[in-house]
Amino acid sequence: MALITAAGSYFIIIQKTRNELADQTKRALDAFREKAEVAEANERLAFRAEQRAEMQELRQKIQLCETDKGDMIVKLAGAQAKITILEARVGLLENGVSGH
Repeated sequence: MALITAAGSYFIIIQKTRNELADQTKRALDAFREKAEVAEANERLAFRAEQRAEMQELRQKIQLCETDKGDMIVKLAGAQAKITILEARVGLLENGVSGH
């Protein structure tokens, strides 16, 4: 009879230990999942912040390019005006030379 009681107690202790280990494992897994979710959310936020910074940098570069484009258009117009003046002078000089 004592043997049966001891065996029963042994199985009860094993079952309690299993249950405790299962609970500990579940809590550890839940904690791990929670930390993983927080880490993933932080990574997403960091990625979005990085994207916003890159977009802002690209917008600034586009603005600079637009400014450069405007400056080049003004320079081109000035150069075309100078070409027109030079062509007119050459025409006058050619007419003056051929007229002599």
